[in-house]
Amino acid sequence: MSTPQQTHSGRSGRPDLPGRAAAATPGGRRPARIPGTATGAVTRIAVALCLVFILFPVLISFIVATSMNSAQGLWGGGATGQWLVQAWEQINPTLGRSATVALGVVAANLALGGPLAMWLARSGSPLTRAVSFLATLPLAVPGIALSIGLITVYPELRPSGVLLFAGHVLFTLPFTLAALAPVFGERDLRDCEDVAFSLGAPAWRVLATVTVPVSAAALIQAVITAFALSFGEFNISFFINPPAAPMAPFALFDAYSTQRLELASAKTALFILCIVPVLLIVVLSQRITRSTKGPKA
Repeated sequence: MSTPQQTHSGRSGRPDLPGRAAAATPGGRRPARIPGTATGAVTRIAVALCLVFILFPVLISFIVATSMNSAQGLWGGGATGQWLVQAWEQINPTLGRSATVALGVVAANLALGGPLAMWLARSGSPLTRAVSFLATLPLAVPGIALSIGLITVYPELRPSGVLLFAGHVLFTLPFTLAALAPVFGERDLRDCEDVAFSLGAPAWRVLATVTVPVSAAALIQAVITAFALSFGEFNISFFINPPAAPMAPFALFDAYSTQRLELASAKTALFILCIVPVLLIVVLSQRITRSTKGPKA
């Protein structure tokens, strides 16, 4: 019969746990862990290359936008801010128009996408798969084809701007559903809602005090994503929108087609400056999501 002392490991005096015994080799040594430094290094290199690929053209655009004459080279003839001032005077109306449409698209995404995402996540109906497929179908259709199709079917709605608004909603709604449906389908959220209902809370109060706070990060991400996509959408804005009231993406296209490179680059720089805060909010909301979930046991 073995004594308690014999069930202990030789040097440490600690009992041999099953996991520890299984991990040990016949010689009594643990197998060396495979270092993750190689994978981490490859990931960092890939991220760095993506940043260079994205940020380098942006940097060049800002340099050209502040150059007196870019034909003489970067900052040729000296640096100036006159192109930025002139660009702001010309593109300001289109930026305001695009922002107004984008805000309306965000409101429509919340009004339509919120209930639809909850139904897709929680309904056991066999129609959910078909509805989900139809909702994401606009992403599989090229923007030009979608725009021409809308113009062909609803030409009377084009002058009023309703067709432009509807096209933006069709394009952004799948992203809203992708952001909200997984959160609305989480078991923890549904348990919290069930507890609130069991305590006698009405549906509107459960929505305001449980569903929205718990889903805040996903809602923020959906709102900002819909705004950014609508603000920068070119195909629908180019083909559906009347030329008399151009959107910001069309103004950039026209600038590169008919105006000086410095002025077009200045308009691009202003457009990017309008989008950067939106992208930063998206990154911040993702970090909030990760921090609120915390490490898994």
